[in-house]
This record gives sequence, structure tokens and C-alpha cells, in this order.
Amino acid sequence: MRSAVMTWLASTLGFVVLDGVWLGLVMTPFYTRQLAPIARMVDGRLAPWWAVAIWVYPLLGAGVAWFALPRATDLGSAALAGAGLGLVVYGVYDLTNLSTLAAWPVAVTVADIVWGIVATAAVSAAVYAWHAA
Repeated sequence: MRSAVMTWLASTLGFVVLDGVWLGLVMTPFYTRQLAPIARMVDGRLAPWWAVAIWVYPLLGAGVAWFALPRATDLGSAALAGAGLGLVVYGVYDLTNLSTLAAWPVAVTVADIVWGIVATAAVSAAVYAWHAA
């Protein structure tokens, strides 16, 4: 069995890779268009505060390592536990933003919650499979 630290690091890396593809390649135009009125922007591009943003991934990795995977008994249950965790984490974030920020788009809320479910399920399943190997 791999250590809890290795599980956390693998989960963190999984989120970095998936979000890198999702936010950096696939959905960049969508998020830029939807969030431009309220986002940090430089030269028409999203410009996150990286010193803060970088902490998101270790926290998500910790969620998978400590809350999703300990409940998993097989690949399907790992994905399901990850999906549930993704729903909670991304749902709280997006629904809070939708309820408190006048310019927070409904489309971002929906896309983020769906992405959170899919990404967290995928990371949980991949790390579970890695454990089983």
C-alpha cells in the first residue's frame, strides 16, 4: 500500500494536470468571456494570483486522499466517492459565488460543478487504480 503522502501528492498532481488542460486549453475562451467583468485580467487574458491559486490543488488532493479514497472498496466506489466530494467542494464554491456576487454567471456555476464532479471522480479513480497496481 502506498503512503498517505504519496496518495495526496498523486491526487494533487492529477488535479494540476486535469485543470491545466481544462482551464488552460479547453475552456479558456469560455471562462475569459464569462468572468471578464470580475476577473483579474492582463492584456485580455485571465491572470490568476498564482501565489494563492497554487494552494487549491494540494487542498483538492487532500480531499481525495482523506475523504474519498478511504471510503473506496473498488474502482467504481472510488469514482463515486470522488464525484460526491467534487459535488460538495465545487458546489459550495460556485453556489456561494452565485448567491453573493452580482456578476457571477449561472453558466460558470453549472460548468464548474459538472467539471468538479468529473475531475474529482477521475482523479479518485486514477489514484485508486494506481494504489491497486
